[in-house]
Amino acid sequence: MHLPKPHTLQTKFISGLIGAILGLGILFSCGFYLHLRAVLEEEVQDKARRIFSYVDSIQHYVRGVLRPKMYASYPESFILEAMSSSYISRNIMTRINAPGDGTLYRRVAEDARNPDFEANSRERELIDYFRNRQNTPLWQGYQYIQGEKYYVMSRPVRFTKECMYCHGKAEDAPQALVASYGMRGFGKTLGAIAGVDVVGISVNSSVGRVERTILTYFGCFGLGTVLFFFATNVLFKVLVVNNLKRLQQAFTTELDSDRLPAPHETDDEVEGLVDSIEKMSQHLFQAKMQLQHYADNLRQMVDDRTRALSNEVEARRDDVQLFVQILENMSLSTTRAELWRSSLPQICQRFDAQSIFYLCTMGSQDSFVWPEDAPPPALPENLIDLLTGSRCIIQDSNAYIPVESSSGNAEGLLGLRWATTTEANMHDPNILLALGRQLGSSADNITAIDSLLRQMDILQTIVDGISDPLVLLDGDCTVLTVNKAARQLHAVLSSGKHSDGNILPYFFDEKNLCLPLKASLAKGLPSTGEYRVGPNRSFSLSLYPVNAFNGKSGQIVLYARETTSEKQMQAQVWQAEKMATVGKLSAGLAHEINNPLGVILCYAGLLKQGVTDQQHLADLEIIERHTRQAQRVLKDLLGFARPKTADSGSADICAVLRRMQEVFKVQAIKKGVEIQLDVPKEPLMVTMGMGQLEQVLTNLLLNSLDAITTSQGVIRLHLVPLGDSKIQLIVEDSGMGIAHDVASHVFDPFYSTKETGAGTGLGLTVVYGMINDIGGTIEVGSSADLVGACFTLTLPRTMPPMQTQGNDVV
Repeated sequence: MHLPKPHTLQTKFISGLIGAILGLGILFSCGFYLHLRAVLEEEVQDKARRIFSYVDSIQHYVRGVLRPKMYASYPESFILEAMSSSYISRNIMTRINAPGDGTLYRRVAEDARNPDFEANSRERELIDYFRNRQNTPLWQGYQYIQGEKYYVMSRPVRFTKECMYCHGKAEDAPQALVASYGMRGFGKTLGAIAGVDVVGISVNSSVGRVERTILTYFGCFGLGTVLFFFATNVLFKVLVVNNLKRLQQAFTTELDSDRLPAPHETDDEVEGLVDSIEKMSQHLFQAKMQLQHYADNLRQMVDDRTRALSNEVEARRDDVQLFVQILENMSLSTTRAELWRSSLPQICQRFDAQSIFYLCTMGSQDSFVWPEDAPPPALPENLIDLLTGSRCIIQDSNAYIPVESSSGNAEGLLGLRWATTTEANMHDPNILLALGRQLGSSADNITAIDSLLRQMDILQTIVDGISDPLVLLDGDCTVLTVNKAARQLHAVLSSGKHSDGNILPYFFDEKNLCLPLKASLAKGLPSTGEYRVGPNRSFSLSLYPVNAFNGKSGQIVLYARETTSEKQMQAQVWQAEKMATVGKLSAGLAHEINNPLGVILCYAGLLKQGVTDQQHLADLEIIERHTRQAQRVLKDLLGFARPKTADSGSADICAVLRRMQEVFKVQAIKKGVEIQLDVPKEPLMVTMGMGQLEQVLTNLLLNSLDAITTSQGVIRLHLVPLGDSKIQLIVEDSGMGIAHDVASHVFDPFYSTKETGAGTGLGLTVVYGMINDIGGTIEVGSSADLVGACFTLTLPRTMPPMQTQGNDVV
């Protein structure tokens, strides 16, 4: 039985609120009081410190300014009122001890010179305090002086060096002090505590201000509390009590009164509401029991349906997994037969069938059965209608599924066999029909991929069969495909570092790499150009735009053909024709000019015999010297036009090189040049006479020595056998080198890069003619190691003569 409460909810809330506010008010008042007290102490301490600072300022002024000035003015006298720091500071600070001011200052000592400033008992306690605590600079606290509470701050007064003049020995002190005070205050020691400075600040008036402030605060707090109580009471009644009454009324009037008992009457609105909720909970418990009974039946139905849906989801998951496996089989199979052999067991296991078969109805008429020992399939009577109707049929314990291609044409028939008709009817014909279409699409894809791979193999074979480099690029200069020749060229140009066939950077500047390709794509027309790669290789580069499937030109074919050999052969042909023409011309000119030169030389000799004037003799000698120079030029021309054959035959080029090294050794050392020789130890025979070989080497070595203009130069002779038919001689130096535009003219007659009169320009021409006559070649370039010129001679090789001993060949 519920008893009514003596108080309402509003009354209890207001009572609790009053207690809370009173507690908070007391707490805040105490905190406020302690805060004001702390502020008061800080003000008192600041005021006491200022008084000490005033005293220190007065004493420093007396000691540092006034006393020295008085001594300077009156050296023989001691004026107490102007020279004693204690006397002056006491008299000045006595003014702050005015009655009613609440401030006290005393400077006292034991055995004080002036008895008025003798320390009392309270002050002696402070002096003893500082004597017992030598390192303590200050004491502060509360003391009652003449019945009034003061905040006292005290500090010790020690005897310094300046103090000892007046407080040391009496006979050394000023006589004015002895006359005024007698023998009091003398006999003190340096550093001893003489007394204390005491500053007291009355706190009675300040405490009264604090109490008045607190009373004012409590008055304002009480008035605010009354107003807060009134406003809170009104708001609580409007917002809480009235709504609780409405809620309690709703429980008693809106609900079914026959099933929900009426709540007990009470003054407490919350108690009434709790009683109504308890009655409501009893009613809800009864409704819950009824719903539980219904839920048990419903749970069984939901479990059955959930189990069925789970089985269906599992079946669909298995179907998806089967389709994924068929796609994987398609990617791993190269023929349709491989697809059927790998897919039929998986399909049979998925649908729990006893056996499965596939019959191809196209041209091949192939059939596949799994397990392999299963009996042959029984074909339905309506096979034609089944294949053309695009539908799955389940008859008895068999299921027949048309396998359709992506175009919708039936390519074969897939059959599944179960043990019973019930097992066959458990499967969805739509899923089986989708399976047949998936198998048909996979078979089509295999056929298309196989055809595409064969075409790609044929195309790659054709491309790789092209002996020149071929590269297919897109519009962004990205390599799409290359042939074998392009990969080999890339490996050669990159010194074996790369072999992917991207040879484009070797022909075009890296900053403008794609500009030629894009220009050709924009025009849509082929373009061809000549390019040099490195110092000695040249290529003919052709760009052919290729139309994409949408008709736009988005790709380009780069075709490179090396023309190095062609250009070298063409240059050799031109040089040979030039040499032949020059040879014929030289022979004719030599005969025509040699006779007049002989006549000039003869008459110059006759004139010298009849002339005695020294100036004329010098002029005739100049004529003879230049005539002989012209005859030497004609001799070289005749040698070029008709090479000597007296030395034709063979010679050991290794021995000749060693001998030439010794011949030019002195001249090389004089110029600071080192001749390096790299030849095999065994003899190597070439089809050139020894005299001709020496003439060739002499011209090359002289040119190298002339080209080296600095000390510590190097001339390197390197001999390399090229099989059994040729020998390669490389002559390189560290001179100035030969420019590319000059290299094509160095073998021309009368062409020389030396100063005028330093050479005839026929040395390399004669060398070229001698090498060409024996079927060899000579090329000029730049030395990779020594930076200077590099001459490469290729000479025909012959076997050394065999030595005989008796009739035996050794």
